[in-house]
Amino acid sequence: MKKRLIPLVLWALLGLGAWLCRSALRPERVAAWTPEQSWLAALLLLALYALKGLTAALPMTALAGAAGLLLPFPLALGTNLCGAAAAQAGPYLLGRRRQGALEELAARYPRLRRLNAEPAAGREVFLLRLAGVLPVELVSLWLGAAGTGYGAYFAGGLLGSFPRVLSATVLGAALWDLGGLRFWASCVFGWALTGAALALWGRKWAAA
Repeated sequence: MKKRLIPLVLWALLGLGAWLCRSALRPERVAAWTPEQSWLAALLLLALYALKGLTAALPMTALAGAAGLLLPFPLALGTNLCGAAAAQAGPYLLGRRRQGALEELAARYPRLRRLNAEPAAGREVFLLRLAGVLPVELVSLWLGAAGTGYGAYFAGGLLGSFPRVLSATVLGAALWDLGGLRFWASCVFGWALTGAALALWGRKWAAA
């Protein structure tokens, strides 16, 4: 019961914070932010990314979109890439401390049985992140427990995450202009990426 309440409490607190700051989140106010305010917002988002790595309560796409909405694009993209690394690092390091506990993890999260119980190569990590069909934190935990090396994990993970991070950042920046070219281009790119991921992994899942 407590595990179910944690995501609800987090979302309620985030919603309350957004409501209290609603006057500062208007387009003209955001555009007038000083560099210090932008960096403070970036640090807050990085903290939320680190929290996301330990709970499924915070969708990564929502955080990436928020960065695109609130920050200049180069800073937003950099924040989101660093945030993706932070979100992937926490559960991976926890998994590294539980190497050999794959059966226990698979018992708790049956969907993980579809993954190999061997250390993953960079290409496999890249495809898992690119597909995005399993929660970030569960994949990270499994790969850590499977003994995947640091280089393969972080290099493959960030490269595979980049297209989705880029798409979500562009989408967030386009939210000030709903229905514009950038908005629809980012939506179509995200849909195409999801479709390609489903096509890539669909047969493997069906055979599992």
